[in-house]
Parts: sequence; C-alpha cells; structure tokens
Amino acid sequence: MATAVLQHVLLDSADEAPISRRSFGADIASAVAVALFFLATTWRAVYVHFSSDEMMNIYWYWEPGRWKVLCNIVLFWRKMIRPMGGLYYLPLFHTFGFNPWPYTVVRLAILLFVSLLLLRLAARLTGSMAAATLAVMVAVYHPELVSLTHSGSFIYDILCAVFYFAAFLYYVNHRNSSRRLTFRQSCAFLALYICALDSKEMAVSLPVMVCAYELLEASRGAQNVRGIARHWFTHSGPLVAAGILTATFITFKTYGRDGLVQIDAYHPVFTWTRFAESSQRFLNAIFCTTWFRPWSVLAIWAVLLYLGLLKRNGRLLLLLVWVMATPLPLNFLPPHGPGCIYILLAGWSMIVATGCEAIARRLAHEPLFAWLPAPAAVLLILSGALFYYTSVTAVRHHKIARDYFGEGEKTWNLIEELRNLPFQPPPGSRVAFVNDPFPEGWDAFFIANLAWRDRSIQVFLQNQQHLPASELARMDYLFDFPQGRLTRVR
Repeated sequence: MATAVLQHVLLDSADEAPISRRSFGADIASAVAVALFFLATTWRAVYVHFSSDEMMNIYWYWEPGRWKVLCNIVLFWRKMIRPMGGLYYLPLFHTFGFNPWPYTVVRLAILLFVSLLLLRLAARLTGSMAAATLAVMVAVYHPELVSLTHSGSFIYDILCAVFYFAAFLYYVNHRNSSRRLTFRQSCAFLALYICALDSKEMAVSLPVMVCAYELLEASRGAQNVRGIARHWFTHSGPLVAAGILTATFITFKTYGRDGLVQIDAYHPVFTWTRFAESSQRFLNAIFCTTWFRPWSVLAIWAVLLYLGLLKRNGRLLLLLVWVMATPLPLNFLPPHGPGCIYILLAGWSMIVATGCEAIARRLAHEPLFAWLPAPAAVLLILSGALFYYTSVTAVRHHKIARDYFGEGEKTWNLIEELRNLPFQPPPGSRVAFVNDPFPEGWDAFFIANLAWRDRSIQVFLQNQQHLPASELARMDYLFDFPQGRLTRVR
C-alpha cells in the first residue's frame, strides 16, 4: 500500500502533459490567499530595529556613492560586493536616514513580491496551482526564514531570490519545444541573471537549472541521443551566454584580486566531509528535525531519482536537480545564516506540496469526503495540512522572531546619542572613539560616518586601531563611553 501511494504521489504527472489552463479567477484567488497569509504572519516585523550588520551594509554603498554602485551593477565582475544591495539601501538612507520602519516595510514588500513570483514559478514547475499555493505558504511560515522578515541583514537573499525566480520564470514562459528565445528575450533573461549575481553569489546555480530544464525538454518524445543533442543545441544560446557570465563572475568576483574567497567566511573547502555535513544540515533545518545524516540525504535523493526515472516524470527530476544544485554555492563554505536556504527551501516545498496534493486527491475519493465535490475535498485536506504545519512550527517560529526584537539595541542607542549631540564636527575633523560599545566590530565607525554624512571627517576606533597616546592627543574630538554612555572628553 505504501509503495502504491508513493508512486501515486510522485508519478501522477508522468506523462508530462502541458500544464492545463487555469481560470483567471483561480490564479487571483491563490495570489490573494498567499498575500493575506504573508501579511498575517509577518506584520509584526515592522517593529524590529536595525540588525547588527546593517550599518556596515549601508556604509558599503554610501562611502563610494550611488554612481559607483550603479557602475558596479552593470560591470558585475568588479570587486564591490553585492552592489544590488545599494539600490535598496541608498534611496532609503537618503530619504529616511536612521528610521528602521521604512526599511522593514520595503523589505517585506519585496519579500511579498518574491512570494508571488514563486507562486507563478511553482505553478509552472509543478503543474498545479493548489500545490504551488501550499508550497509558497510553507516557505513563508518556515521558522528558519523568520530571518528574512525580521532581519535586514538578509536583504541580499531576498534580492537574489527576486531575480533568480524572475529569470527562471521568464525563461520557461518564453521557451517551448518548438521555438527558441529571441535575441531580445535572451538579453532580458541574461539581464535578470546579472541582477541575481549582483545580489548574492548563490545565483550561480541558475545556469544549471536552465540546463536541466532544456535537457528534460529535449528528452520529451525524443527517440535517441542524437535527437536530444540536436534539440539541446538548438536552444543552447542563452545557456551558453549564461555560462560565460558565470565563469566571468567566478573568475574575477570570487577568485580574483580581493575576491570573496579572501574572506574566511567565504573560503571554500572542497572535501566530501564539508559537502556531507552541509547537506545534512540544510535538510535538518528545512524539515525542522535532527535525524538526517549523510546516508539518509543520499537515500532521499536516490529515491526521488528512481521515481522520476521510473516513468520519466520530468517535473520531479527538475525539482530534484533544484534541491541538489541550488545549495552547491554554499555546500563547501562554513555555516552561514538561515536565510541562505531560501531558494533551496523553495525546491523542497514544491516537492512536498506536490506529494501532499496527490495524497489529497486520493483521499478525496474516500467515503469520508463523499459529501464534498472532489476539488473542495482536496482544498479542505490541503488546508488541514497547512494548519497542522503552522501549529507544530508555531512555537519555534515565535521564539526565533522574539530573539530578533532584542537585536540592534546597542546600535539604536548609539544612533540616538549621536543625534542628540548639540554639534556636528566640521569638515576635515579627526574624531576618535575610546571604549565604544562594539569592542569586536567597527559598528561605531559606520554609525558615526553615516550620522554625520561627511566623507571628509576621519573617524578612528581605539578598540580596533590601538592608537598611541600622542595620536589621540592630536584628535579634534575625543569620545569615551563611561557606563556605556557617549561622553565628549575633548
């Protein structure tokens, strides 16, 4: 019985018929449901402070200025890290300064847009709007992704997801088995991909997904390997171009002079141990458990591969590539924040939601639901599954959210103290902070520069630079923090 149910769950769409046309009303209803669910579960995030990294993030873009940021977005291989973040931070900083509320509102609006993009993409890849809706809601309420709504430090993961999903959705919507992308469409796809690269490095997996999509499209109805190869090469232009962009990005941005690999947190270790450890960690985080081990991760991949090949279920095979390929940019790095698994989580959510819908369709024909039309029964069962999911994860979700409300208090206190100073150092001043409240970081440097908005003022941190007494004596302004309060010494 279990084997029959599993095959029914994952192989129902094995014939790979084109996605049936859905009514416009159903699409709108799903989008409204996702939007309402998103707002109901995330609105409290508007009360969070700036996160610990945001002062550094804003300074990264404020110091070189908007024109250099725009230049680095176009010249994506240059050394500025994640220049797309400048399009988020700079307009908000110049308009609202240190008011965290607009930053959070804009971040939530972008994340809502990402959720609606994922809804469209999931509907395309799974062939079911019901499964897509469930998949997006699972992602929206996942405890590990509270960081996306409650911490501005993860804006790069959100921006990357925007352009990653948009580029992939644009590609599959404009491609079919009988027509290649036009030159203009190819340029639009590549522009979206460059924007994803400008947002975060994990976007490099997108060409792998496009390649998998094309191979699965080529294999549909093909009689031999030559036919598959001919079909693939016919539509390989944008993919080859994306590969060239990826190679350029990796060569210059990642491994080039002052590349990301020079930073310890982004230095990869290409070993089986690192790959196995990260793979099990990702699945344990996604499924909110601790029982995954490297062998069980491999076993799950093998089962999905077997089921996909058994009846040539291209949808399942593509999603398998998704959950194996998208974490590759992270697999060999030290552990990073939970928001990094967003794109990976989207793939697993689609697989699980597809399985849940197939089970629901089977249960809808049981006598228990005979009083309901089959579509209504499926909707009721999926709603029950979502209710159960939110119930069992609610405690962990709220606990993680509460922790973020306590973050950033020291940052906010220093911002307020600098605002309340009765003066601002004149241009060209040299200012030193002694015993600042961030002994292990440069936060006071970033906050002071951003508060005064004068690039000619030189700010020094004694905690980090250990200036001699003679150098401190030559400072125009000297600040200390007795009992944690900003005090002017000179």
